[in-house]
Amino acid sequence: MSQESPAAHIIGAQHFAICTHDVDEARRFYGEILALEELERPPEIAKHFRSAWFRIGTAELHIVENKDFQPLDSPLSPHLVVTTSDFARFAADVEARGGRFHFGPGPGPDGVVRAVLTDGTGNTVEITEAPLAD
Repeated sequence: MSQESPAAHIIGAQHFAICTHDVDEARRFYGEILALEELERPPEIAKHFRSAWFRIGTAELHIVENKDFQPLDSPLSPHLVVTTSDFARFAADVEARGGRFHFGPGPGPDGVVRAVLTDGTGNTVEITEAPLAD
């Protein structure tokens, strides 16, 4: 009797990419206010366009400069959601570093505690205490 191997499936996310009007402002927001670790970009990538890469847990966030980019004007537009080991402390640290929340920190309509802010381009970042899926 032969056993079939399990179907191939996605096992995780390697990176996400978003656009910004100004990569230097994005470095300040993601690197200083959100305190993400900036990663070195491979020289063969860096020479073609302005960008900055950051670590988010086991994945990466790639910020690509596009001066003409316009984020959607919608309360449910695409957004990045990150979770933290200590929500209250992290939210207080973000505020102390100059982050300004549009919502929270506090529970949303679903009861999940979150804080929402935007970067200089208007990209939405949600910080939550919701656990990661296994």
